[in-house]
Amino acid sequence: MSHRAREIRSGSETCYCSYRRRSSHDRVYAGRTTVAMTVKERIETLAKPKLSRSTLSYGPSLSWGNQQTMWQLSNAAKNTEPSERILLLAQPKRNLSTQEDLKPQWEYSCGRQSPIIQTSGAARKAVNSERIDQLAQPKNHHRNYTENRPMYEFSCGRSSPVEGPAQTAKTAAERERTNQLAQPKKVHPEHQASREVQTIPSQAARNTRPTERLEQLAEAKKRPDGPFREPEWPVCKKAMKAQSTERTRELARSKGLVEGFQGNRNVMWNVSKSAKQAVATRRVEELSVPIQRESMDHVQFNPDVFKVSETAKKAKCSARIEELAQPISRK
Repeated sequence: MSHRAREIRSGSETCYCSYRRRSSHDRVYAGRTTVAMTVKERIETLAKPKLSRSTLSYGPSLSWGNQQTMWQLSNAAKNTEPSERILLLAQPKRNLSTQEDLKPQWEYSCGRQSPIIQTSGAARKAVNSERIDQLAQPKNHHRNYTENRPMYEFSCGRSSPVEGPAQTAKTAAERERTNQLAQPKKVHPEHQASREVQTIPSQAARNTRPTERLEQLAEAKKRPDGPFREPEWPVCKKAMKAQSTERTRELARSKGLVEGFQGNRNVMWNVSKSAKQAVATRRVEELSVPIQRESMDHVQFNPDVFKVSETAKKAKCSARIEELAQPISRK
């Protein structure tokens, strides 16, 4: 049989057999020799969906909000006793709101309408003054006020009118659909209630003893008290006498400006002496005279102030104005 690949033609597609001699263009994977794929096989390979990594499991299944451990505790960890450091860390945080010095801050804090204290006996037995009784009276409606009953009964957010049910509604017969809608929504059969955050530790958890590794990790970090190196120290003689290399001097050279560069002009500059002694020409003085216009106090009473004159209507523009008036042609 020839060493060349046999071609099997079917229609317009050409398939290359895999029993020819291995060449330098073949790929080798795990000791196997694979022949280059055709266009159809390559398209089918690329058309396959990508493997979802969400189904892969890289560890135990965890749920937040409970006290379950990630890994099952060993018997040695359950029988260990906590060290002094662990007992110190297990103490609850001190409640600073019960201190006497913080009582005014607690009573009159931001957003609190009244202090949270018990009413004294004198305040309970006190008699209201005439002014307090006057302020305690509800606000009365105006004598010409008429109640808008439909607006009150069927206003936005109100599910039912504020009134008693009618007699016909009380004696109406029940319907099967009404009874069906009146049934409360049932809980899903596989529903599980939320587990409480605070749980009672088991007896085995109470009798556990930490391992030597846990005690080592629970120890506080030791920080040295010093002495530390001073921020300033003497430079050695060799460093003072050292000479930089040519490459170092080349890198230390600052970057120069481009040829022809001009810096920014200052906002304020000195006026030259010739500009101070210059005399304005007659034309410049004529152009510097401001235009005298009538004020709006007088113009507003003139009905023909914005009226176009007849000469302006009959005027013809010059060729230059017509050229400037042409719109810009954009492609």
